[in-house]
Amino acid sequence: MSTFRYARLAPVLFLTVALGTASAQTHVIAPPNKYKPADDVKLGQEAAAQVQKELPLLNDASIDEYVAGIGQRLVRVIPSEYQHPEFRYTFRVVNQKEINAFALPGGPMFLNRGMIEAARDEGEIAGVMAHEMSHVMLRHGTAQATKGEKFQIGAIAGQVLGAIVGGTAGSIIANGSNLGLSTYFMKFSREYESQADILGVQLMARAGYNPQSMANMFKTLAAQGAAGRSSSVITRTRATANSASSRKRRC
Repeated sequence: MSTFRYARLAPVLFLTVALGTASAQTHVIAPPNKYKPADDVKLGQEAAAQVQKELPLLNDASIDEYVAGIGQRLVRVIPSEYQHPEFRYTFRVVNQKEINAFALPGGPMFLNRGMIEAARDEGEIAGVMAHEMSHVMLRHGTAQATKGEKFQIGAIAGQVLGAIVGGTAGSIIANGSNLGLSTYFMKFSREYESQADILGVQLMARAGYNPQSMANMFKTLAAQGAAGRSSSVITRTRATANSASSRKRRC
């Protein structure tokens, strides 16, 4: 998702965190959905395969392991109500400087290097991931598609990816789907974004993160002032991995 989308979310997120204990008691109900969870998985896997073909992955073992660790920490505390046995949560880092992250139906999540570099600590990364994961848990992608009765789930993947990638490549992918589906299906409503805020805050708390970190991250993104940060999470993670490697060689 774009920086603009995160900037638009900031006021809602600040309100959510300010509610504190009250937000933890809010019960989020997944919207109506005519599709089966297996449809989410099929759509997400098809789109994820295309993402991996079209976008450059970072393929840095230390960073991939770090991000996957955060993701699995969140996955382990998903409330039973939102658990879907079919879903497979995976986490990959895209080697692009733009501040961007998105999760696909059924569990695949992609975070840009720029998003991680913008974060000041692990909690801020977890905040973005918890928000995006909440869209998956609530099945917002196929719930949004439910509103477009004339569209078939098997034909949506190209348009979903086109909305994610954007630019020339995105246009080619979208046009290649032979479906006149608007990228509206990747632009969640304010209601859906609010649900993801609330559930994301609850998920962070359950995983032991400070929910305020989510607000801090969105504030950073809204200000768009993180590009020149000298000590990013990626820098520190690589330094830690290199230090550990050096210690092993000395032993």
